[in-house]
Amino acid sequence: MKLRLFLTGLCVCMLMSVFAYADNIISKVNIKGLRNVKEKTVLSEIKLKKGKEYSVESAKAAVRSITELGYFDECTFTFDRNTGVLTFDVVEKPYVESVVFKGNVEFSNSKLKGASVLKEKDFYDILKLEESKKKILKLYGDRGYADCTIEAYPTIDIDTNKMTVTFLITENNKILIGDVKIEGIISYPKKKILKLMKKIRPKKIFKDENYQKDLLGIETFYKNNGFMDYKLVISTISFNEPRTEMFLTLNISEGVKYKIGEIAFDGNSVLEDKELKKTIKFKKGQVFNEQKIDETRQEIAESYADKGYLQAQIVPDFHKVGNIVNIDWNIKENSVVYVGNIYIEGLESTKEKVIRRELLLKPEHVFSRKKLIGSVQRIRNLGFIDGVEHHLLPTGAPNIVDLDLEITEGKPGNINAGVGYSSIDEVVFTVGLMHMNLFGLGQHLDLSVEYGKKKTNFNISWTESYIFNKNMSLTLSAFDMLRKKDFADVTNAYEEHRTGFSIGIGPRISPLVSLMFGYRYENVMLSEIDAKVKHQIETTSDLSKDRTTSVFTQIIYDSLDYRYDPTRGNRQSLVVTLAGSYLGGEVDYVKTVFKSSWFLPVVWKFVLSARLEVGSIVSYGDSDTVALYERFYIGGPEYGVRGYKYRTEIGPADGGNYKAVLNFEYKFPIVAERGNSILVGAFFYDIGGDWGRRGTVKWLGTGENNLRSSAGFEFRLATPAFPIRIGWAYGFNHKEKENLQDYYFSIGLPM
Repeated sequence: MKLRLFLTGLCVCMLMSVFAYADNIISKVNIKGLRNVKEKTVLSEIKLKKGKEYSVESAKAAVRSITELGYFDECTFTFDRNTGVLTFDVVEKPYVESVVFKGNVEFSNSKLKGASVLKEKDFYDILKLEESKKKILKLYGDRGYADCTIEAYPTIDIDTNKMTVTFLITENNKILIGDVKIEGIISYPKKKILKLMKKIRPKKIFKDENYQKDLLGIETFYKNNGFMDYKLVISTISFNEPRTEMFLTLNISEGVKYKIGEIAFDGNSVLEDKELKKTIKFKKGQVFNEQKIDETRQEIAESYADKGYLQAQIVPDFHKVGNIVNIDWNIKENSVVYVGNIYIEGLESTKEKVIRRELLLKPEHVFSRKKLIGSVQRIRNLGFIDGVEHHLLPTGAPNIVDLDLEITEGKPGNINAGVGYSSIDEVVFTVGLMHMNLFGLGQHLDLSVEYGKKKTNFNISWTESYIFNKNMSLTLSAFDMLRKKDFADVTNAYEEHRTGFSIGIGPRISPLVSLMFGYRYENVMLSEIDAKVKHQIETTSDLSKDRTTSVFTQIIYDSLDYRYDPTRGNRQSLVVTLAGSYLGGEVDYVKTVFKSSWFLPVVWKFVLSARLEVGSIVSYGDSDTVALYERFYIGGPEYGVRGYKYRTEIGPADGGNYKAVLNFEYKFPIVAERGNSILVGAFFYDIGGDWGRRGTVKWLGTGENNLRSSAGFEFRLATPAFPIRIGWAYGFNHKEKENLQDYYFSIGLPM
């Protein structure tokens, strides 16, 4: 009975096993044919494991994964349904144990191994072998060995399937360019055209990429100077007998020199002829210039893109009559394109609405290239965005595109403590908190405490750019500033203590124009007055009146491409401040300051800039004069005219009621990161002055009412904590005994 039960159980187990395998369940995976590859390396690449269900499709997928390793020439599989064993049979590629070079003198073995695509401890691949030969030949060709030949000899050990690849190199002679001749030149001196060959010259090494660039340079020259039919007829290369020199001969056909004839437009309805004519970079009668033709085509395309016609096709047709070429611009406008979805990616701490509210393009609006560029500029001008990339994505509809914005956030702020220095305030210890994206809402917070030998300051300000989610900004600030001031030739002549607060609120009228209206309250006290100048100061300012209340209006036009390091555009601002006793203060004056800045890209990344600042302040009502502490003072790197001491070398000793400063700069980036300048160099010329009365301005000179000028250079380093400025300025209009030049260094002052 027991024996019968045992046999029955055994049969049941065997049947269950058979049925299990019949259900295609894998019991084991074997890899056969391995010699230099470890089994676990192969098994890790396939998804089929013990206990998984087998299928032909999954096995074929595993074969593809094994083959993609690049270690095998062949891979097949079998599955035993009785045992559930899945077996992959592989044929390994030879294992490259060593790569050997023979015959090389010009290059070391390590240099050639670096150029070789086929590496040691890799698996042999005929394509890699051929690519290695090409790479090494190019290495020799770039060094002048144009006749170098390479033969490769792979040898394999059958027992180990390991290979040695030997490259046999025959370097032959080094070949330099002997002479270059250009035949067919008629309109220019031969030397002029030969000079266009920048790289292919006698005693230089011949490189085909340089040769093609020089040929293109000659073609571009001719086609930009009227010869639109120019062509290279044939070029030949010959060698001297020992093959150490090559001689190049170019045979060119200049063709006719054309001038521009009639210019017409065909197919345009969205843009009128007079609008299109503004984009033309040439005039009737001028010499034909292919570059200007391309620039014009681009300008027309951009003009249409600004109107939403992204798919406009602009093709110039040339009609030649003698040496005159008439140009007919054939325009196919196609349909207007609308904005679909706008996707914003890359944000980590910033709320999406902060970016969206800067967009000039909106979903369902007509697409505009100008608005897209303006949107990118506005986003970068937030100050905490390092980069913005935009992509237009096609949709199912031919007249709708989606806009994808990839945002790279920068550091929105920092807490810092350090030491600052300037020629005016000397050493200053600073602790500050600056955040330009508070709570990810784009709010600005600036808190600083400064303590030094000549000043002790406390400042706090907060700005919400979209108060109540409206297109309006709000700024609140408070301050407590104590500063020692110079007067005439007396250093630290008195102390000036200011405390107060201000509030400003205003709308943005347009993307370029903004308004602000504000109120300011402050107490100003002069103390510790030096006896040498006490009488002058007391007669200049009524020290009993120290409370000032004022209202101000500011209007700004700003088209700068990047506010923190502009390269193009301009910024205009006008601020009018009215202080009066009717507002609760003790002084009455009207102060007007106009600032104008212009930036123009020149060549490469050089930027020419001009800044003008003019101001006036006049008293009225119960105030006979303008208080000493409200007047204008200039001089030094922070206040307009570099190369002169602040307050003491330009204008009246007690300050001016009028000022004018003009700065010219030619700046260039030295080190940049993510498109933002880190280290900048600048050459500058400054001219300016301040005056007590109107109509007393005199041209350059050393008198109190003369304009002063200076020139020099400056380096600016933007560090995470403090900007650094180092410069040298030479003043052209110094008085006797004044230093003609000034080396200045500042940390922690505005760039």
